[in-house]
Amino acid sequence: MIDMKKKTHSTREPALGLVRGRGHRLLTGLVLTGLLLAACPAAAESDGEGKQDLIRSAMVFNFCKFVQWPEGQTPGDSIVLGVMGTMGEYPDFSSIAGKNVRDVPIAVRQVTSREEIRRCQLVYIPQSQRAALSETLSVAQEAPILTISDLDGFCNKGGMIQLVERRGKIRFFINRDAAEQAQLSLSSQLLKVAKIVEGS
Repeated sequence: MIDMKKKTHSTREPALGLVRGRGHRLLTGLVLTGLLLAACPAAAESDGEGKQDLIRSAMVFNFCKFVQWPEGQTPGDSIVLGVMGTMGEYPDFSSIAGKNVRDVPIAVRQVTSREEIRRCQLVYIPQSQRAALSETLSVAQEAPILTISDLDGFCNKGGMIQLVERRGKIRFFINRDAAEQAQLSLSSQLLKVAKIVEGS
């Protein structure tokens, strides 16, 4: 696990904070590449926006593998990934729909209401839903729901995982406190390759 005393960072910093020398950079790159390609090998053969969608999907798929929901509130027949907004306004997650995590398939659903959000295990909030961010987070925080977004400053505002693009590559930040408050347990393997930030 990451030392609780370790200095945290703002997600607005230009530096990722993942790198602590050449060796650590190489290890981090290998781990992330392995996670992505294992989940979605087609990402290596795609290009442009399609490739970015496949990489985001692969990362979300792996987040499912490295999170534990509280006892009694674990996913039932499916792990529901709710995506805020309307078709065309968010990344295409169809590549992971139906894939199994611990023998439970992922269901990808468009969500627009508070009731629909509450029925999800994960919620993705795209750039187009910036205006609805505060309300979405307030609803998600009422239940053990993993929140994910590529919005700038997402973790600082109480979101749990923020996807960040730097030089054509996608990395991620984690607000560990927000996850713990939602009674979600994140694997130490996931925390080791993330940048830990603080948020409200």
